Amino acid sequence: MSKPLQYLQQLSVNLLNVQRQRYKAIDYVMINVPTSFPIVPEDRNLIQRQLLGEPAMSLLEFEHNLDRIGKDPRPLGVILYMRGVAMSVADLQTIRDAILRLRDTGKRVLAYSARFSTGGYYLASACDEILMLPGGVLETTGLFSQQVFLKGGLEAVGLKFDSVAISPYKGAADTLTRNEPSDEGRDQTNWLLDSTFNMILDGIAATRKMKADSIKEMIDTAPHLSDDALEKGYIDGIMNEERLLEYLGITKITPWAEADAQILLPVYDMSQKYVGVIYAGGMIVDGESAKPPADVPVPVPFVGGERLGDMTLNQQVRNLMKDPKCAALVLYIDSGGGSASASESMASALEEFAKTRPLVVYMGGVAASGGYYIATPAHWIIAQSGTITGSIGVIMGKLVNSDLLKKLKLNPVSYLRGDNAGIISSEDPFTESQRDKIREGIEHVYEQFLARVARSRGKTKEDIDAIGGGRVWTGEQALENGLIDEIGNLRSAIHKAREMANLPESAPARLIREKGKPIGAQLAEKNPAALASYVVENVEHLTTRAQFVMPFDWRNQ
Repeated sequence: MSKPLQYLQQLSVNLLNVQRQRYKAIDYVMINVPTSFPIVPEDRNLIQRQLLGEPAMSLLEFEHNLDRIGKDPRPLGVILYMRGVAMSVADLQTIRDAILRLRDTGKRVLAYSARFSTGGYYLASACDEILMLPGGVLETTGLFSQQVFLKGGLEAVGLKFDSVAISPYKGAADTLTRNEPSDEGRDQTNWLLDSTFNMILDGIAATRKMKADSIKEMIDTAPHLSDDALEKGYIDGIMNEERLLEYLGITKITPWAEADAQILLPVYDMSQKYVGVIYAGGMIVDGESAKPPADVPVPVPFVGGERLGDMTLNQQVRNLMKDPKCAALVLYIDSGGGSASASESMASALEEFAKTRPLVVYMGGVAASGGYYIATPAHWIIAQSGTITGSIGVIMGKLVNSDLLKKLKLNPVSYLRGDNAGIISSEDPFTESQRDKIREGIEHVYEQFLARVARSRGKTKEDIDAIGGGRVWTGEQALENGLIDEIGNLRSAIHKAREMANLPESAPARLIREKGKPIGAQLAEKNPAALASYVVENVEHLTTRAQFVMPFDWRNQ
């Protein structure tokens, strides 16, 4: 940005802040906390906002908004109206960090809801007080994880999933190829639940100033009606919204939509060097990144989510390499993996960037398998203690539909030239010789994976294999195993990038966006046919090629 434009930007922000300071009293700001946040803000221009509406508040915007409130001397505090929570533990920890920073500025923060799940209470416990509507329920019943094994159901309709995995821990296809979990899969799920459960207990105990045993008792005896929860000290008050004003001793609660136009804006110095931030979220695919045209009604792992394409990310990285003002890069990974070839492509581009400038990785809710693979070029890796990571391994498979076709009285006739021309065909399972070929290929890719991680972490391939082989870890366990360098949040990663690039703390962090589609294309995608096509394409991305994919989609209620 040129100096004249920089001057005009700062002047514009200063004038807006002068205007905003006319609002002498804001008292308390109420922000609705949805079931889940999109991670990064959706960029919509005026026309798009008119046609598609205002985009939902993102996790990054939520953090930013709390920081804005903390720096403005006028608001007394914030009420977080929670509508039910279903986020990853890492995202909950990010929000808790933001709440605790806001409290450190002297602002009072209250959590308010009709009911709190375990994850919701974990989040609310970071606030000064927890308030509940009369008749509300404290549903802190613990963690619940379920895997549905589909082998028998698929066989009933004439389908079979045939796969080759690098080890029993690489169980991405277990729900399709088994009727019950393997011993390794069961052990892995249990150690993840144990680690996650203990960090939730410890987190609640620390911020509520209670013993972990007392929190365990609260969970084991849940659910609790509001009166019982208040009597036992699990919450701090019971009241309707109408009583909040009296309780807080104020005359008005300002909703965020109104407060956003009153809270002071930060002034960024865009004339100096900056830290680029790229969000790398979704299933890793060969090609372009994409988002589903609509929400998939049934939460099927991977197939209904966003895509992280190597062509898109590589171009973003190459553009930053050409920009002399980009002094460092933070890669925000939230991906359970996908295509092995696309993972290698992205890791290669990131490795080129890391030859000349600092590269720091921040792992969000999940950075596993291919999501971990693309982290290997980093000079420093930071994750939340609740991040799901690891799953270093390879799998390949295909869905066989020959029995289904027979049931439907369909008779496909194939003409082949070459003994293995039908190796990826859905008509037949792998032959033994084909299975040997597939295993030879994924073992080669796995060796490549091990070598990348070993080089990145300063260990031997044997060291990595002992904690690899598809094993999945929490961030806390990954730190103990040497797979990451630090427990922290995105702010920690940006701070580290500034430090490594010898930048001052005032150096801005700039979110790097991909180029959006034209409005016509966006509107055309908002239909059921587009959604069905998108899901089918994702299924195709997940089959007939080597995959770095974690065994399950891990979200906590």
